[in-house]
Formats: sequence, C-alpha cells, structure tokens
Amino acid sequence: MLTVSEMLKYGGINTNTRIKLARHKDDREGVNLEELVHSGMFEIYQSYQERDVFKECDYVVSFIEGGRNQALLAGVYEIVSKIGVNGAPEEYQKHFGPEAKKDSKYKYTLVKLNGFEAFEKRLVFEWFVGSRSWFRILTKETDIKILQWKPEGYVADFPGYDDVILSYIELEKIINNPLGNKVWHDQLSSVKGVYLILDRKTGSLYVGSATGTSGFLGRWSDYANDGHGGNKRLIDIVESGKRRKYDFQFSILKVVASTTVYDDIIKEETKYKRKLGTRVFGLNPN
Repeated sequence: MLTVSEMLKYGGINTNTRIKLARHKDDREGVNLEELVHSGMFEIYQSYQERDVFKECDYVVSFIEGGRNQALLAGVYEIVSKIGVNGAPEEYQKHFGPEAKKDSKYKYTLVKLNGFEAFEKRLVFEWFVGSRSWFRILTKETDIKILQWKPEGYVADFPGYDDVILSYIELEKIINNPLGNKVWHDQLSSVKGVYLILDRKTGSLYVGSATGTSGFLGRWSDYANDGHGGNKRLIDIVESGKRRKYDFQFSILKVVASTTVYDDIIKEETKYKRKLGTRVFGLNPN
C-alpha cells in the first residue's frame, strides 16, 4: 500500500531530509480549503503562520481535511526562506477576511514541486486517529498510508438534491470532468427545476430555472462555460472583474420530474423570486 514516503521517492525527494506533514483545517464561514487549492490561492493561505511551524524543515507535504481522520493531498513544497511579519498583509485579508491570520508572525516562501501532479487533489491518506495536531514530522512511525485514489477531476460524492451547494470552481470542475463525476452528471441531467445563485461577495441572489432536456446539467453547463449563462445582471458582475465569477455559489431550490412542462417550471421559478425578493433586491431583472 502506497505511503507518503513512497510517493515522495517517486517524485525524487530524499526522504532522509527534514520533512513535515501538515493537514490544514479551517472552519471559518466562507473559507473553503478545497476551493483554495483549485483556485491556486492555497499557497498564499499556508505561507502565513502564527508559530514557526516549519522551523528547520526542508519540505512540507500539505494536505487539507478530507473527512474524519482523512487527508487530501494538496501538494509538496520546498521551504525556501522565512521572514518575520507583524500580521498578514492587506492583500491577504482581501481574500480571507480582516480577521484572517492577523496574528501571523512568520511568512514562508514555499515553492511547489513538480512531479506530484498525478497525486494532487486525488490521493486521500489516513491521518492520525485521535490526533489534534495538524502537523507531524515524517518518520517511520508517521509514514501514513493511502486510503483512496480519486478519479481525475473528482469533486465530491453526490449528496442528494437538497444538499447540493457548489462553489463556481466545483461546478466548473464537475461539468468539465464527466468521467470523474459521473453520478453528478447522471443526477443533474435527469431532473429539471429551480436553482439559486448566491454572489458571496455582496449577498445578492439570483433565481433561475432549468427547463431544457438536459435539466440542471444543461443549464449549469452554460455557467461553467462563461460564468453568467447569458443573464444580464450576471454578465455585468462577471465583466467587472477577472475572478468575479468565482464568488458565485450554486444550489437547488426545487426539483421536478424531467417530464414537467415549461410553464409549470416557470411558475415555480416565479414563486421563488417572490419569496426571496430577487426582483426587488436581487439580481433578477424580471
């Protein structure tokens, strides 16, 4: 069974060097570590620390929480340098909030290493049972084993329609990787209904409907392609900033059978627009 050490040797890392295993977890509202990994923001996130956690280390193998006692590989990094700081800078707080790592005392320069691309965001390792510590020095005793190798492009198990809440990055990845997310494609294409888009930056809401033959999958594919799906106010938001579409969150309000006629779905859509006030206060122009 593959272990961290074996994976590192495959990538050309000398496992006799000083290596730390770090499993990041963040329960703050609005912070999605998997989304940070997908968006390329994870490197900035882990570079600021309140303690000298990467002291006297050559490499860090970074994970994010993948479930109870599970760790999803985010990447392998060389620790190049360290400087003292007085809190995280304003640029950092723009992404993670004004309270984010305001007590940071160290900033590390971490360089992501090539050779592990096939494993990143796919290998799930068994973290230390009952451990509260989020980091360990790699030794023979801490050489954790792989539990699962996820399909390429895999995002998550389908949770049921009522529990679908997707960031834009997750939606984009599901749409663009049908083999890795086959259950999602099957479930989203088999029903029609009404959905909600939340702009997490402003709190504004948009209610829309999936009325085509491919159901939610077909309609949400439009958003994965251009970010706005042809909706006027969403177009304005997407065109206002290069990464604005990544502030969108998608969920399902109402599921109806694939045989439901267009007019009945529009009635449901109109009802939710009224309930949520998205015509008056939100992003629905009509």
